[in-house]
Amino acid sequence: MSQPTLDDARALSEWAPPMGVVSVYLRFDPGDRGGAWRTELRNGLDRLLEAAKEAPHERRVALRETARRLAERFEDGELRPPPRGEAGFVEVAERGGQERWWASGVPPLVADCVQLGERPAVAPLVELSYLAEPRGVAVLSAERVRLLGFAEGALEEMEDWELTVTSLDWRERKSAASANPARTQGVSASGHDQFGERLDHNRHRFLVECGRLAGHQMERGNARDLLVFGPASDVESFNAGVASPGVELEHGGDGDLISTPTGRLLEPVADAVTALRARRDEEIAERAVQEAQGGSRGAAGPQDTAEALAEGRVERLVLDAAIPAAEQLVCSALASGARVSLLRGEPAQRLAAAEGVAAILRY
Repeated sequence: MSQPTLDDARALSEWAPPMGVVSVYLRFDPGDRGGAWRTELRNGLDRLLEAAKEAPHERRVALRETARRLAERFEDGELRPPPRGEAGFVEVAERGGQERWWASGVPPLVADCVQLGERPAVAPLVELSYLAEPRGVAVLSAERVRLLGFAEGALEEMEDWELTVTSLDWRERKSAASANPARTQGVSASGHDQFGERLDHNRHRFLVECGRLAGHQMERGNARDLLVFGPASDVESFNAGVASPGVELEHGGDGDLISTPTGRLLEPVADAVTALRARRDEEIAERAVQEAQGGSRGAAGPQDTAEALAEGRVERLVLDAAIPAAEQLVCSALASGARVSLLRGEPAQRLAAAEGVAAILRY
């Protein structure tokens, strides 16, 4: 199993087995030793079987066997669940049905879910793919830069660069007494000033070069965001070197974290990522509402947005993840190649006047 991507969700949305699909989203709490998720899974399967008791015999048998396979998948006590979540899609079939599973280092935002449908329920998978996007983290000081990767709720050290100062002309040297002490002191001060200027110049060049290298690393790893932690002046030099157009720079904080162990960096990094997501959700909701109100490149409400999706005019679908029409609209967006922003909390409330749905149009 692997972390889901938007391409996975798009391919999955086109899958329509003859008797349908059971979609499963599970969240694992590392502190829960009672296995509450197992109870939720069993209860969800029982509800599906109860709802299908009046279905044709062939369908009832196929669904019963599908539920049995799903339950058996998690019966093995040695089977350890993924770190925080799992998403699975199982074809309803008496035997030989296809299954597609993804693990996740971050939990799905939906509650534990077992759902039967003609097609997989992909909206939560789209949301999960965005939550687990890889990001870069740069922690820096004037003479050292650490580059880390942040994905699936975990940090990994990638690079550690350090400036080495080889010039020794800053050291005080003993010399014969001068007949003019004032002149000697002036020369000494001038030497220190020159060294300080050279040191500042070398630090700037070092940070710019580290920024360039970090930008290339992000491009190779398909990471869009680079969160930078450090003093503002050092961050400015570092950012000047990141010449990668596909990388967006964000200042995560100005605290001195350069010597902080990786494990203790996780909390401030996770907080910065959460704040970044919230700010971007606010911005995209505001933009979608403004475009819809302007009437040129926007649509608002389920009906107008659905029509724009059917015509292939939507550049980005923006919607409240909790509305009933979310699944259908997301599938239409995936089919037309539109980007999707699923919002929750305060950003989603900005769409209330548009019944939870808005779109930014291509034309």
